[in-house]
Amino acid sequence: MTAGIFLLALALVAEPPAAIESAKRAYAAAQAGRWEEAATALREAARLAPANPLYRTGLGGILEKQGRREEAVAEFTAALRLDPANRQLRDRVGALALDTGAELARAGRFRAGLKLAREHAALFPDSPAAFQMLGLFLLRTHENPASAEAYQRALQLDPDSADASVGLGIAQSEAGLTAEAARTFTAGLQRFPRDAMHRQAYGVLLVKLAETGDGEAARQARPMLLSALALNESLAESHYQLGLLELAAGDAPGALASLERAARHGLDDSRRHYATARALRRLGRQAEAEAALASFRRRKAAEEAAPR
Repeated sequence: MTAGIFLLALALVAEPPAAIESAKRAYAAAQAGRWEEAATALREAARLAPANPLYRTGLGGILEKQGRREEAVAEFTAALRLDPANRQLRDRVGALALDTGAELARAGRFRAGLKLAREHAALFPDSPAAFQMLGLFLLRTHENPASAEAYQRALQLDPDSADASVGLGIAQSEAGLTAEAARTFTAGLQRFPRDAMHRQAYGVLLVKLAETGDGEAARQARPMLLSALALNESLAESHYQLGLLELAAGDAPGALASLERAARHGLDDSRRHYATARALRRLGRQAEAEAALASFRRRKAAEEAAPR
């Protein structure tokens, strides 16, 4: 339904006269493309007739047209709570919330994303996508045990989701549940043998365990990361983790090559610059090592100053 038809319907609903007049003003403003005026009029209509979901739905449509997607999701959600049997509105809320969550994740707005994801999971308790989004934002805000629970729920709802499986393993690993994470990754590799992300995530866990002196993990880490790259050579994190293994083994030339491949595939965080400085220093390339260390400091400062 177009915004104009929505607003025309609002004007015909039996509501208090002042609410109907506000809806008429909203319709006229929308017809003329005066979206902010239309939004203001619909907010007034919703205030005067708070039980009518059409006013909130119309306002959501205008906000979406303006590109104000977070606000639009909030209005559509409020309308759905008033009209929970409206399947068309339910589908619209679901799709828009997931798209908006993806935008927030790309922008690094993890707290805003977490608020949206919590509301969405409460509204859609049987949606695996809703709990996968919740797991992601909980992980990004370092609520790791809760993230594991959310991903576990997503996987229960959709056992065929490779993304939910690998997300669960990563959340368990970040929560310090290394045995559980290893079991999750092992099961994921059996169920999704061609999924490179399972192999990369398991490789990251194995590198972490190898750094604690776990000899079996150290033996398995390199083949696991190489198997991930065999499926997807562009996985920058796998190249970076291989660089760490090569540094630990005293192979500075191999480490530098792996770290350079990570950079070519887009990894530009402080970890990579610091590891590069270490490799260059071991190769006796002191001036380049100092430059890499300076890059590390700049990148670290930027990461710490970034909003979370």
